Amino acid sequence: MAVDGQPESRVTLGSGTLQGILERTAESLDMDVAFLAEFDGDQLVFRALGGDAESFGWEEGGGIPLEGSYCKLVTGGALPGVVPDARANETVRDLEVTRAAGIGSYVGFPLRLSDGSVYGTVCCASHSPDPWLAERDLSLMGNLANKLMATLEREGKL
Repeated sequence: MAVDGQPESRVTLGSGTLQGILERTAESLDMDVAFLAEFDGDQLVFRALGGDAESFGWEEGGGIPLEGSYCKLVTGGALPGVVPDARANETVRDLEVTRAAGIGSYVGFPLRLSDGSVYGTVCCASHSPDPWLAERDLSLMGNLANKLMATLEREGKL
């Protein structure tokens, strides 16, 4: 079944689809979009999206350059997982993705496989800055990341 005209993710995880889980995550954090992205060579590939991804120019299976992405910076430790105001943050305000996607705030957490290697990230973004975005939101994303990876690996869906 489609949600808001978008094809529903085929990945099911217990209580719902991955897309549904991401949509509920975006809603819970009052963000425009949530996504699960894989690092694939020099690309960040959107494997699942929930919310208004279209307004960012993103689609499932599409990608952006990994270099210069928030996700790469977060996994490398150059950017904290919580960015309440992207346009005021010295690390990301001049990035192409900030301008092109119209990112105002971001929260993201690395997705690590059981062997410790980085698969990608699970993230939320909004077009508006969010001064209330905080470590508690990053904690929620960390819990989601750990549960998603454990489930996806256990079910052989990676």
